Amino acid sequence: MIGLDRPLKPEWIYRLLNMIEPGTPASDYYQAFNDIAQELVGKEGKRKVRTIIFRSFFYSMQSTANFIETNPFITWAQTRSLPDLKPLLLAKILMDYSVTRFITQKISQNMNGDNRFSSSILQKKMVQEYGDRDVVRRSVRSFLHTLHHFGIISPLDPQTFVLGPKLQISDEHLRDFLILYGRYHLYSSTIDLSHIDASLLFYFEKADLLHVAQKYQGKDWEYIRDAGRRVVMLGVG
Repeated sequence: MIGLDRPLKPEWIYRLLNMIEPGTPASDYYQAFNDIAQELVGKEGKRKVRTIIFRSFFYSMQSTANFIETNPFITWAQTRSLPDLKPLLLAKILMDYSVTRFITQKISQNMNGDNRFSSSILQKKMVQEYGDRDVVRRSVRSFLHTLHHFGIISPLDPQTFVLGPKLQISDEHLRDFLILYGRYHLYSSTIDLSHIDASLLFYFEKADLLHVAQKYQGKDWEYIRDAGRRVVMLGVG
């Protein structure tokens, strides 16, 4: 699925999450989002960005779209700062859109020694994979701008970007990442730690998943270790 054809700012997502009262219809927040994203030009542009945010941070975590149900992000936004929540916001975007993972793989494969890469190369790779369509090219631009808004990359010129310092993550972040990954990406209580897509963690400092799996054993999950397997079973505790 392409889907991510508009740039996102973490501030927009965070401020919207802080407004949500579970049990209310999404339409209650349409004007509020327009006020948050004042720099967006045009009614249609605001609607498309709003649709992406609602799809990822509300609808994908509930069975119906009639009313907004409580979810981890709504809860976290009440107690965490934006910098603290930012890694998980980015992780959810990566989980939701195959295009973001594909572009991330190509960034990792096409950086030079200075962590620079060309957007034109990414465009060519995307066209080869998804076809020469406007939405494909727009998705590359949108995701690169999203990474810039998250502080991950910086533009050096219109077609050259540099990867900056990766986001710092704590054991708590990794615990929450695994819960999101199992429940809202795999839609399974079983997570094989040896088969997690590396692109999901590419923008974060080195993640010791085995340490975290052991640390929260018996609290948030059951951690099973045997010959050739490192498996987390969610739902314990």
